[in-house]
Amino acid sequence: MASHVVREIQRIYTAIYDAIVEQRLPPGTRLTELNLVEVFAANRNHIRSALRELAHLKLVRLEMNRGAFVEEPTPEQAREVFAARRVIEKALIEEAARRMQPRDRDAIRAHIEAELALGNDPAKPEFIRLSGDFHRLLARIAGNSTLGDMLEGLIARSSLIIALYENHSGIQCSHDEHQSLAETLLAGDTARAVANMEEHLLNIERRLRLAPPEEGEIDLFQVFGRHKG
Repeated sequence: MASHVVREIQRIYTAIYDAIVEQRLPPGTRLTELNLVEVFAANRNHIRSALRELAHLKLVRLEMNRGAFVEEPTPEQAREVFAARRVIEKALIEEAARRMQPRDRDAIRAHIEAELALGNDPAKPEFIRLSGDFHRLLARIAGNSTLGDMLEGLIARSSLIIALYENHSGIQCSHDEHQSLAETLLAGDTARAVANMEEHLLNIERRLRLAPPEEGEIDLFQVFGRHKG
C-alpha cells in the first residue's frame, strides 16, 4: 500500500479513535460514510479502511446494509473488560515498580500535577485523555509492549463503557485515586500499589450504572470540524 494511502487512513483512524476515547462520539453514534467523506475531505475507500480497523478494536460496529456505528458494549462485556484490565494492570504495576528509574518518577509526578491542574471539569476531553494516559504511562514504565498493546485496546473500550454507564462525577474520583496510587508506588510499597490498582479498577466498575444509554443524533461536522488533509 502506498505510503500516502497509509498516512491518509491513519489520519482518519486517529481522528475517529480520539473522538471515541475522549467521548466526543458517544456509543451508538452512526458514522455515515458520506458525511465522513465530506468531514475529512477523504476517499470513501480510505474511510472504509479506517472504520474496519476500528471495528477490529471493537470500537466500531459494522452492520450489513446499515453502516457503521460507535460500539455499545453490553454490561457483560463491561465486566469482562475490567476483569481483563485487573489481571493485566496488576502485572504491569509490579514490573513498573521493579524497573522504576528517576526519570519515571519525574514523569509520574508531572502527570499527577497535570491531572490536578485541570480542576473539576470532567466534561473536558483532556480529563478523559489524562485518565487513560496515567495507565499508559505505568505500562510504558513496565516495558512490556505486548501487554501495553493489549491494555491500549482495553482502555479505549473502557472509555465507551464509561460513556454508557458511569456518572461523570466518577472521573474525578478516578483522578484522586491516581494520586493515591502514585504516592504508594513512589514510596516503594509494591504490594500496596498492586492492591491500590485493583481497588481503583474495581471502583470504576462499581460506579457503572447498568442502564440503557440515552439516544440522540450526533452531528459529525460538529465533532470533527473539517479534517482536510
